[in-house]
Amino acid sequence: MMRLIVDVTSTITLAIWQLHRSWRLLLVTSAAMLIAVVLVCMIPLYSQVAISAGLRDALNAAPNGPYIIVHSVAESPSQQAIQDATSTIDQVVQPALNRYIDSPKEFSIQDSLPFYEQTRTPSGETTLAPARDQVALLGFSMFQAAAHLKLVQGRLPLDNAQNIETAMTPQTAALIKATVGSTIFVQLAFVEQLPHPPFRLKITIQLPLHIVGLFTLPTPNDLYWHGEAFQPGPLTQPISAKEPPERYPALVSQTAFLSTIIQKIDAAASITDVDQVAADQTLGTPLDLFWYYSLDTAHFDVNNLNDLNAQLNKVLNNLSGNPLEPPFVDKTSAIGPLDVLTAYTNRITVVNIPLTDLSYLIVALILFFVSLMTGLLVDRQAEAIALLRSRGASRRQIFGSLVVQSIAAALFALIIGPLLAILAALYVTQRTLSPSDQGVIGLLTRSPLQVALSTRWPALLTSGIGVLAMILSISRAVRMDTLSLRRETARSTQQPFWQRLHLDIVAAVIALVGYGFSTYVTASGVLNDRVQVLVLPATTVVGALFLLLACILLLLRLFPIMLQFASNLASRSSGATSLLALAHIARSPRQAQRMTMLLALTVAFAIFTLAFIASQSQRIPDVAAYQVGSDFSGAFELSTIVSFDSWQQQEAAYQRIHGVTSATIGYVNLVPASAGSLSTSMNLLVVNASTYTSTTLWTPEDSSQSAASLMQQLIAGRALAASGKAVPAIIDASTASQLNLTIGSHFIINDVNDPVNAIVVAEVAHIPTINDSPLVANTTDSTASGGVLLDFQGYSDYSLIVNSAGITPTNIWLRTANDPASLASVRTALTRGALQLTALNDRRAMIASLQGDPLYLTLLGVLILGSIASLLLAIVGNLSLSWQTTRSRLSNFAIMRALDLPVAFAFDRHFERAGFRRITPPSAPR
Repeated sequence: MMRLIVDVTSTITLAIWQLHRSWRLLLVTSAAMLIAVVLVCMIPLYSQVAISAGLRDALNAAPNGPYIIVHSVAESPSQQAIQDATSTIDQVVQPALNRYIDSPKEFSIQDSLPFYEQTRTPSGETTLAPARDQVALLGFSMFQAAAHLKLVQGRLPLDNAQNIETAMTPQTAALIKATVGSTIFVQLAFVEQLPHPPFRLKITIQLPLHIVGLFTLPTPNDLYWHGEAFQPGPLTQPISAKEPPERYPALVSQTAFLSTIIQKIDAAASITDVDQVAADQTLGTPLDLFWYYSLDTAHFDVNNLNDLNAQLNKVLNNLSGNPLEPPFVDKTSAIGPLDVLTAYTNRITVVNIPLTDLSYLIVALILFFVSLMTGLLVDRQAEAIALLRSRGASRRQIFGSLVVQSIAAALFALIIGPLLAILAALYVTQRTLSPSDQGVIGLLTRSPLQVALSTRWPALLTSGIGVLAMILSISRAVRMDTLSLRRETARSTQQPFWQRLHLDIVAAVIALVGYGFSTYVTASGVLNDRVQVLVLPATTVVGALFLLLACILLLLRLFPIMLQFASNLASRSSGATSLLALAHIARSPRQAQRMTMLLALTVAFAIFTLAFIASQSQRIPDVAAYQVGSDFSGAFELSTIVSFDSWQQQEAAYQRIHGVTSATIGYVNLVPASAGSLSTSMNLLVVNASTYTSTTLWTPEDSSQSAASLMQQLIAGRALAASGKAVPAIIDASTASQLNLTIGSHFIINDVNDPVNAIVVAEVAHIPTINDSPLVANTTDSTASGGVLLDFQGYSDYSLIVNSAGITPTNIWLRTANDPASLASVRTALTRGALQLTALNDRRAMIASLQGDPLYLTLLGVLILGSIASLLLAIVGNLSLSWQTTRSRLSNFAIMRALDLPVAFAFDRHFERAGFRRITPPSAPR
């Protein structure tokens, strides 16, 4: 025991003594290990935060928002039955999703009832006449709804009102010619089930609605209203009528609405048939019952995504088709953002593959730097180690003293690293994520100690690998005595580890195998799309990495030969500086090789980062332009379709919007097509060829021909279409491949009217806005489709002649100015008013959204941080190596200057130019 204590004490004393000579290099090594630990902890923390922000954005942007919606109907509603149904639904939802949902839940009762139009007779009396229009009564909790609307006049409906009170928007009130204090009437129908013919008796009553307030929605697309904008509009799509029935939304108290309906049912139940036989009473239009459970996205963590997916799937399965108490509450159906969660999970899986690979690469570079700095640290103490070995110090003591230093550096990095990683993740999150996503920072600040502990395993692994790399470097130096050290310093005799194992050849084989596998998978189509997306990024990154490593190692294998050749060339010159430098490196190239490898890998990684940023900066606008087709695009509202006499007037109306420079009207549909025995499903895009050139964003990647020349071919074919022979068509490469078409070929388009004969006038690679994914080999998927582009005027003329029916425009594309005033004007016109569009696509907003996508920012942030850290460390390592080499040669320089050798005289000139002063040695005693 005493001997053990003495050994430990002497080892620690020796470690402290050695710090006086090597504390600078040890500090740099500790800093490198600290950076490695910070990065290996920060990358998963930042990824967790950014991906959680993306998950919240995806849920909020879901079609039905972050809600679980349970729907049922009630033909004969009952308070008790609805309470029992609510309790049953709660028993399914709460135990499984209690930690994921907000409380309280929302309950809504809704119904659409025919509207009575008030007219005045010549005598001045007011009469009520049933109209085709309907009033949509939307019952919500007034306590909850008050925070999501702004009163303009009056008040909100009361829950305890004797009759139904309602509030509506000023636009709706103006259309029905009502004001605050007015009363309108709707038709409430009941159906009695009789025991004898006619068996069913329909009873209608006039239900008064008292308008008590007018309001507006301060926040457009507020998720609380579940897609309801309270704007009047057409009830259905027009088929034969010029004007479809109107729908007038009105807000009512769900409590008062339900109690009034139940009272009316009870009152109607007292009415019996002529034989005074009791009858069952049901509503002619059943009430729609909705239960809304809001997911608490403000506290979502991506680590719980799999559990949320499983629990949500379980809840939706248990609620769908659940029988309750018909006709009081019919069986339920449930929907939720399960598709959104599944799609986002797939995106995370795809992104995590390159993210993990790059993280490992960054940490490996930093650990390689740690190994390099440890080698410098050992070289700095090599003379002292050799001297101690020659004076009788044991290897265990020397080895233990150096290991103590490495363990101290690792402990410092292990303790400080996770805390600094949290601060670094906070800083990067605040600088990269949008202000709307800053709430996700709470995942890091809520319990910092717990967050730091969650990164303990990566930190421990990184520190352990760093200590292991230092131990391997130390063990080699400990085995040397003074003679071995001088021999190794004069001329390197031991080959590097990678050269002895021929790792350059191994890396080249791995790179070639990875490249061959990627090429085979891509060309043959043996894997489906999902597996390809999961497999190809990993094999591509691994193949590129090992190819780079193989090239660098091959260069380093030739490095000594190149140095020897350069040294021979330098010996023929009159100067001694280059000769001495190259000769020294050629004799002992180990450190130079390691530094060259570090610099090469770091520079290659930095170039890859810059190339990635540049490619993404260009790809994002290209993707947005391809998806939108112009600056703005969208589908027409039903009211917009019927408000114009011709499609030319409709296009001109959008052209007159302030800020619009060009507008193109069009028709979009998914149609079957055939050519001979071949058939497929493809996207039909019909545009006004006269204006499409100035509206579309057509890139050289889409076609070698310009959009202007292509549109001229469609315009020139209008006469052929007007004759009823064929419609000129431009097809993409996917359609040409599936139907085996060439220029001049005929094929059939089966649109909503009779089949259309089309003739191919041009073939392009891609048509913007059209999905032209090719079919995957060896699969049964036959739904993949290409696209065909037609002229609107020619297609309309052909349809009128051949099918006696024109075509109705469905979409429009707009090219706009880029100044803020013009963009604000266009966005306002397209989101509200008579010209508003549905499914609006905004190219500039899409670019901003893609550039702010948390998954993209995660990958970009990891690349930038890794590049900066590795470059800084490589520069520090290069400077440290130069400093260490200079210090190790000072004694040699002094000896050469003192000996007055010919080489030294030649070397004097270079030293004097560098600012060194010659010291004349004292005369030796005789």
